[in-house]
Parts: sequence; C-alpha cells; structure tokens
Amino acid sequence: MAALLRSAQRLKISPASLFSLSRLNLSRSPLSRLCSGTVAGRRVTVGPVQVLLSHNVHRYVLAPEQERPSREESSGPARPRQPARSDWALDMLDSAVRRTGSINKNLLMRIFKDISTGVANQALLLLRSCGSLLPEVALSERTALAHQIWDKLQERGVTYDASHYNALLKVYLQNEFKFSPTDFLAKMEAANVQPNRVTYQRLIAAYCEDGDIEGAGKILGFMKDKDMPITEAVFNSLLTGHARAGDVASAESILPMMRSAGIEPGPDTYVALVCAHAEKGDIENVKKLVSSDIQLMDRDFLQVLLTLARAGHYQHLPQILERLRQEQGFVPEAMNVCLRLITQGMEDVAFSLLKTFPHRQAESQNEDPPNQGNFFLSHCVTMDTPAEKLRQYCKELHESSRHATPLQFTLHCALKAQKMDLAVKLMRVMQEEGLPVREHFFWPLLRQLRRDQNTQGIQEVLRSMRSLGVEPDLATYSGYVLPAFPSVDAARAALQVPFRVLIYEFLYWV
Repeated sequence: MAALLRSAQRLKISPASLFSLSRLNLSRSPLSRLCSGTVAGRRVTVGPVQVLLSHNVHRYVLAPEQERPSREESSGPARPRQPARSDWALDMLDSAVRRTGSINKNLLMRIFKDISTGVANQALLLLRSCGSLLPEVALSERTALAHQIWDKLQERGVTYDASHYNALLKVYLQNEFKFSPTDFLAKMEAANVQPNRVTYQRLIAAYCEDGDIEGAGKILGFMKDKDMPITEAVFNSLLTGHARAGDVASAESILPMMRSAGIEPGPDTYVALVCAHAEKGDIENVKKLVSSDIQLMDRDFLQVLLTLARAGHYQHLPQILERLRQEQGFVPEAMNVCLRLITQGMEDVAFSLLKTFPHRQAESQNEDPPNQGNFFLSHCVTMDTPAEKLRQYCKELHESSRHATPLQFTLHCALKAQKMDLAVKLMRVMQEEGLPVREHFFWPLLRQLRRDQNTQGIQEVLRSMRSLGVEPDLATYSGYVLPAFPSVDAARAALQVPFRVLIYEFLYWV
C-alpha cells in the first residue's frame, strides 16, 4: 500500500501556504459559503488506509503553492454575469443567507420554478442549496428535492460538469444520504465527466461516514494514480472514519501523521476529534480538548452539541452549553442548529439552546414587546410537537420575559398551518390560563374549509367552538358556513341553526 504514496515525491511541498488556504473558510462571506464547495470533515475506517498512512507519511503533501484553487474550492464570491432573472435569483438567495444563514424551501422552489431555462451556474446554486442551508426540511426531503432539481434542469438542457457532481456529493454528505461511491463514479463516467480532486475527497468522506476504510483506500489509490495531493480535508475524514469504526486510538494518531507530512492540524481537525469523542460519550476527553490551547468558536461548540444530542448523550449537554460565548454571528448559527434539532425530533435540546440566547426586556411602553422564540414555536408547530410541550415552552418563555404572548403566537401558527386539532387544544390551554378565546380565532380554519366546500369539516369546527363555550353568530354563519353549502335546504339539514340566523338565511339565499 505504501506504493500508493510514492508519486508524492515528485510534488512540491508548501504546507504553510496551503494551511492558510484551509483557514479561508472562517472568513467567507455568506454567498461565497453558499457557492463554495469546501469539504465537510468526514470519516474513514481501519485497514488498508492505516497502512497507507503509516508508511512514508512524510510524502503526504498539500497542493503546490502555485496551484490556483479550483472553482469548487474557491473562497471568493462566485457571482457570474447572468441575465436579469439569474441576478434576481442570486440576490434573493444572497439576501436570505446573509440574514439568517439559511434558505426557506418555498423561496428555493419559487426561484427554481421562475427559471424557465437551465443555466449551469444557476443549477449549481440551486443544488448547493439543498443541503444544510435547509435546516427546516427533513434530510430525506432535502435529497429528494436535489434529485428533482437535478432531473428537471437536465430536461431543460443543462450540461453538468464535475462541479455539479461535486455539489450533489456535498448534498449527499450533508443529508447523510446512503449511496454507492463506485456507482457514483460510474454515473460520472457514463456522462463523460472526469472526476477531480474534490470529487475524490468527498467520495472518501462518504466511505468514512460508514467507517469503510477499505473503500476509502481504493479512492486514495485513484488519487495516487492521478498524482493528486492529500489535503487536510482527507485527513479529517480519515480521523472521523477511524473513530466511527471504533478505533479511537487510530483516530488520534492522525494528528501526528499530519504533522509528519508538514500539515499543521487546523480547527476543523480538532473539531473532528472532539466530535469523535463526543459521539462515544467520552465527555472527559471532550473537556480535555476544549480546555487545551486550541481555540474553538461558538459554531464549533454547536457542532459538538449537535453530535452529543444525536448520539443520545443528553446528560453532557449542559457542559457544552455553558461554554458558548455568544460571539458575533452566534444567534443565526444557533437558530439553524435549533431548527435542525427540532426537525430531527429533539425539540427539548433546541429549547435548552434557545434559552442561552441573549435577550433584554423592553425598557419603555414605546418599544415592541419581546418575541424571542417565534422561529422555535413556529417550527415546533410545523413538526407537530404535542400541545402540552408547547404549553410548557410558552410558559417558560413568558416567565423569563423572552416573549410577551407566546401562546397566542403559537395558536396563530397552528391556524395558519390549518392544524385544527392542535389549534383547538391550544385554545383550551388558553382558557385554562385565563386568556380569552374569541369567535374570530376559528375563522382561518373555516375560511379554508369554505373554499374547499368541506361541509363535514365546517361542522366539526362548529362543534369545537361550542365545546369551548364559543357560540357562532351571524358573522360566522354568513361569512364562512352558509356559502359552503349548495343550497339553504342542505344547510338546514346539516346544521342546527338558531332562529335568529334563519331570518338571515332567507336574506342571504335571496
């Protein structure tokens, strides 16, 4: 296996310059983050690759100093000149990422439908938006969306190159989509598209995600045959892969191997190592690493938090939460982590993170009342969080003066989403809390049922109103109930209408 690395002797070593390149991602603008193709740290396993790394490790090199970053690796804002519609799409996505660090699915689909003809750069932008930039969307749904965009744009005449396949690979990794790397390479070969260094790096990451060192070794062999350098991202993947395979000692040995190769481990490497220990629940090693000389940012601690939560080590979360420093940009980053946690069914962890957000009370009556947590409550409603949980969240938000009217806002979200059962339960909670429930609260539900002419649904809403002690009056009957029925006789047969409404019925149908 050591022969795989012999070609490295012919390459020029310049670790310092490339280490600085590896740190560029810390200062990227939001749009360049969206349009860049930096590889996320992924894992490898045990076997042939261990032999690769243990023999002649000093021959590992980074890209030569004079090598220009590929378009997929570039940290500069990739904003080519496009027609007016393309500029509109870029501006909309750029604005969304700058404000929130994420993209709304409805906005993405609107832009996708607005682009009537396929343009390669637009396709690249849309594909890259189907991964972690959609924290409110389930992982499987994100991948399905990427496939939909891929197929539709191909029908519209887009010719895909390596950058598009690399973008799809990154989406697969971010969405934890299981696929065959060999089949992916075969797909590229069938399309007459040549894989590049980024392609191989991401295929290694895919193998490492499952701890498949043997598979990663095959890809390293391809890279050797093509005289491609081994980058920090590959080492990070190998580190995580060894840990995922259960060999934490081999994972830790990656750091001295990197130094022997002239590559100083960067923040991403240390984050990968901390997450490797976090995934095993080894909080002592996690604390030892985060207390050392390495400088981790809030976004790194959020990644560790997410890893602990997903591995089920909830008892260790407070020790990570207390290390958050609320640095610049913390709130958008933390909001997206909250959304990811809620999407994956960990709303309690998300709420614990929400309570670390900085907040202040209104100092005068002229200031807007506090509404911190709107995004949290709204997404909890979307993900069908039980009413009792929502009640507890609202209670804590109100008592801590983070939100002035959390129950009313949550009800608004339920009504907007047409979740009748949840809305009725929330209204009952409001009554128990001494808050008024008005007749017009039910109108958003009735409005949609009237449009659909769903008379059974309308009768169910009316029963719910009466169970809460809210008697529908003329405004409800005339505006939302009677217009859904084909005739006055049908309405009379289905409804037990008070006498005072019968008079209005005559006027209405006349």
